[in-house]
Amino acid sequence: MKHSILLIAASLALVACGGDNPAPMDAGSDAGPATDAPVRPDTPRPDAGPSNDSFDGAQPITVGTPVMEAIEAPGDHDFWSFMGNEGDWVAITTTANPDDDPTRVDTVITLFDAARNQIAENDDAVPRANTDSEIIIHLPATGVYYVEVQEFSEWMPSMPPAPEGMPSYMYQLAIGEVGGPVVNFDAETGDDAASAQDVVLGGTGGNLFFPVGTFEDATDVDVYAFTVATTPQILSVDVMPSGAAGYGSTRAAARLWVTDAAGTEVIARIQPRDAMQDDLSPSLDAGDYLLWVDAGGGTAGTNDFYVLKALIGQENPAEAETDAMPNANDTTATAEALTVMDDMGTGRGFVLAHLSATDVDVFSFNAPAGLEMNVFCGSASSGSGLTGLRAELLAADGTTVLGSDTETATEGAAIQMVPVDAAGTHYLRLSATGQSAEVTSNFARCGLALVTPM
Repeated sequence: MKHSILLIAASLALVACGGDNPAPMDAGSDAGPATDAPVRPDTPRPDAGPSNDSFDGAQPITVGTPVMEAIEAPGDHDFWSFMGNEGDWVAITTTANPDDDPTRVDTVITLFDAARNQIAENDDAVPRANTDSEIIIHLPATGVYYVEVQEFSEWMPSMPPAPEGMPSYMYQLAIGEVGGPVVNFDAETGDDAASAQDVVLGGTGGNLFFPVGTFEDATDVDVYAFTVATTPQILSVDVMPSGAAGYGSTRAAARLWVTDAAGTEVIARIQPRDAMQDDLSPSLDAGDYLLWVDAGGGTAGTNDFYVLKALIGQENPAEAETDAMPNANDTTATAEALTVMDDMGTGRGFVLAHLSATDVDVFSFNAPAGLEMNVFCGSASSGSGLTGLRAELLAADGTTVLGSDTETATEGAAIQMVPVDAAGTHYLRLSATGQSAEVTSNFARCGLALVTPM
């Protein structure tokens, strides 16, 4: 699993779906009826029994008009149909469990074409906010489409609990056109820095933007220009998963990267992976930048598109070591204290470090006995040019390694469930093996969690 370590988490809901439904995504464990489940509408529901439990009984739904329904019993599957046009941008969402309540329904939605072939599927919207589901798709053809809604426990029977369902497992399904002030549709003006498209930012903090586009051919490159107003900030770009197990694109973007405004310096870069969720999240100073989206060559697919959800937000606290004070925290004797704050019983600490192949950064923190230590760090997996990031948890003696992990190109370093046997000062030590010759950034972003064992 990939872990994105941010000081302040943000939910990037898709804008402008039909109705008042957010577009939020599961671990999948539901149990028991909800006492405050959504109220059923007064009008008769289309599923009074098994009527829409198959393709042949699929109930029509109007684009822009949400419907209410329930997973009434274990094994219940609801099928819906709608008409779509080739080239339409459509968002399909459920709203049922905004608070991630295990006593409510956990939806999974699957989209089928007119021939009843699966073309997209989603358990939880990306990035995950709760168990509600979302598919954002560029429709490949004109005709009828089918949407299946089921409970996670039915969709993933190999995981507990057993299939669930009851009349209180209500959900709202909405199908709407994608749009809104922060949706930036690619204008296909060119493939270089000179033709970059200025993004429109918005949202509550004025820092959201959603680049949405198609690849006109297998060599297409789309370029977006944006500005970071204050420093330091994090640009977090979530790539919606592709394929029939993702949001339906027949091509994953080959690469995403961020450069300076001239397009000459590559600051951060990732390579998305088909149905996987990927996150480009460089640390950026104030200035003007370009975001590049590359089709990657090869053979064009029948419906090559991409959807990105981007946020410019507050960065983790920066380490004290700077170019003016090199080697300031390279040993346990000179370790920099990591601020750990209480978050509803969990101690959390965050840091933004900058490393080289010869640098070592050490951070100290107090760990009470009986808790478990968890550390997640990302650098190259988030686009940094740093390679071989290694994270180590050290005991109070400063030498005994209690847990360690090394980041790969696609997976951050994760040290999990390390018990605190003796209360006192512990250490997080970071090191790396090299630096990319093409990517200039060397950030490493880490989060620490001190939790009570389950």
